[in-house]
Amino acid sequence: MQPKFYFLSVFFAVLTTGMISAQSSVSLDSKKASKFDPSQFSLGSDEWTFYLDKENKVYYIDFESISVNLSDIKVYNQAGELVKSDKLWDLPVNTIYELSIEDLKPGNYKIELRSYTGVIEKEIMLSE
Repeated sequence: MQPKFYFLSVFFAVLTTGMISAQSSVSLDSKKASKFDPSQFSLGSDEWTFYLDKENKVYYIDFESISVNLSDIKVYNQAGELVKSDKLWDLPVNTIYELSIEDLKPGNYKIELRSYTGVIEKEIMLSE
């Protein structure tokens, strides 16, 4: 009976220690800044991740070249007003997302690709 009790005590102690250390690392990660540090993700060659098709007025965004799972996309105009938004969480990671820009006026815009841990920002300029 003694060896069984000893084994269960050691097993419980190891399990508890593992759970405590896992919780502390999660709490440290949650204190990170909301924007991605370039070292935290890899964006493929920028010319292939974001591609503008001027003829069809569509911005293509290649999710496969972004190393995080995305939750939503938001587009802001120069004044900081939200002009477009869409949910992305249910799309496959190898999606090429088509962002229609035909209804946007010429000017500067900011595209925010949001994940559950941060934001990837891309500035774009639309001309006539």
